[in-house]
Amino acid sequence: MSNILITGTGKGLGKAMKEELTNQGHLVHSYNLEDGFDIRKTNSIAFPSIDILINNAGINLIDWLENFEEDMWDEVMDTNAKGIYMMTKACLPLLIKSKGTVLNIVSNAAHMPMTCSLAYNASKGAAHIMTLQLARELTKKYGITVFGIAPNKLSGTGMSESIDNQVVKTRGWTKKYAQNYQLNGLLTGKETPPEKVAEFVAFLLQSKEHHRYLSGCILPYGA
Repeated sequence: MSNILITGTGKGLGKAMKEELTNQGHLVHSYNLEDGFDIRKTNSIAFPSIDILINNAGINLIDWLENFEEDMWDEVMDTNAKGIYMMTKACLPLLIKSKGTVLNIVSNAAHMPMTCSLAYNASKGAAHIMTLQLARELTKKYGITVFGIAPNKLSGTGMSESIDNQVVKTRGWTKKYAQNYQLNGLLTGKETPPEKVAEFVAFLLQSKEHHRYLSGCILPYGA
């Protein structure tokens, strides 16, 4: 089994992935701001080995452009984009040694931007192209697989609840109308349970052979 480092495991998808991968016998390490680990400032990793890095931590701040402040932009971009850069670079020596894997959790917002989410959309667009670029740089040179998964809106997570609440604030909708509006655009008519994404991730990470040829790919999940 693998040594796996996941950022943002306190709740939502990160928590679901940690639980699923741990249940399958992997040794899972967490990097959370609540525990004193700031992915935006990480320069080194205090683990003897890392086979897989999952860059999952992310935030969203929603408001109209005229109300969106520079510090809000910096917070979102630094977490969602700079965090990938900092963590991947910090883990690189260990990933070179293990010929490991980097999995970036992107978002369908990278190509289907949400209203009032300029920084989030931009940060996930950055995460998307960083994934493609890192694959080109690290796969041939070091044998490191780099790929991404882009979920749609997940059910029951703190970010989903925050989006619902902030959409109500910015558009003047009721919470029920906001939720129905989003669900109507989904082929399945429902949000994606984070546990289902976690199961899919766990399958891909069971073996390098399950994901070796995904380097440079972004897989959509949910409709």
